[in-house]
Amino acid sequence: MQPYTKKAIKAGVFSAIGYGTFTAALTYYDNGNFEIWKLLFKIIFFGIFMGLYFNYSFRKQFEKNLNNN
Repeated sequence: MQPYTKKAIKAGVFSAIGYGTFTAALTYYDNGNFEIWKLLFKIIFFGIFMGLYFNYSFRKQFEKNLNNN
């Protein structure tokens, strides 16, 4: 596994945890109907999307640094 892939997975997981915490806090603050399955779906979807984005971004950065050396 490439080092940028590991970094992208970590970044995706941490961003999903942050997003989930923020979303849950907003729902709790608004006294909304808290549904755990809805929250989990959002967290998983956001985590996958951000993982793919970070993988693309880190890969481009890695290739750029590799070509400069």
